[in-house]
Amino acid sequence: MMKNILVLLFFVICLCTKSFGQSASFEKTIVVNTATRVELLDGENQPLKAGRLYRVNLSTANTGTRTGAEYLIWFNNTDNIWNLRMVSAAGNTSNHPVLEVVDNVVKLYTNHATAYPVKVYGEVFSSGNGYTIPSIFGASFHWQRYSNNLYYMDGNVGIGTDAPKEKLSVNGNIRAHQIKVETTNWPDYVFEEDYDLPSLNTTAEFIKTNKHLPGVPTAKEVEKDGVSVGEMNKILLQKIEELTLHLIEKDKQAKNHESEINKLKEKIERIEQKITN
Repeated sequence: MMKNILVLLFFVICLCTKSFGQSASFEKTIVVNTATRVELLDGENQPLKAGRLYRVNLSTANTGTRTGAEYLIWFNNTDNIWNLRMVSAAGNTSNHPVLEVVDNVVKLYTNHATAYPVKVYGEVFSSGNGYTIPSIFGASFHWQRYSNNLYYMDGNVGIGTDAPKEKLSVNGNIRAHQIKVETTNWPDYVFEEDYDLPSLNTTAEFIKTNKHLPGVPTAKEVEKDGVSVGEMNKILLQKIEELTLHLIEKDKQAKNHESEINKLKEKIERIEQKITN
């Protein structure tokens, strides 16, 4: 009876292993540099196999710097190519090992001229499905943490939307104490002597025809495509600067008119005095 139970248990374990895939690990050391780029082989020194997902941790020895890096590797059966995704890395590519795909072969190298040994620890998940992608590993490949910073390297991030169109797309309100926007070509050029300042008459005719200020997005455009905060601030500042120049010119004209009026008043007063005398 006990023998039958053990046989049945062994059969169940084998069935589950076959159904859900097998996992294994391997360790090796590979000597590479920027010129010597070596194919990454599995624990049996065979090329990586389609239908398996690899999580690979790397560390370069004897560099005196933080060198850790972690990658996910999988074969895309749809496009028949190997794919890489960096999970995390200590620093930039100058001081950690790097994986790349060259001619559809996964290779290891460093950005050092000197050849260094790279310690490789790999975990293998045999999915039994050539179309498996690494989302089965959970969220580790999405977000990376370095020191106190949390960052994301691939694609776009969506909050309130599953189809982000920008690096960060938010379908909702954003509340913050301060938002800083970096931009170029700030419109100080309006104050240059060669700037072609549109006349008020020209602007009036444009508004009459188009129902919006020249250079400013229309309501339909904003409703359809949104508006860049940085770009809109530049446009608004340009219009404020143009308006300021017009106000300065109008102020000069007003002062000239006031001066002429005062002269006319003095002339009239002298005439009236002569008539009175």
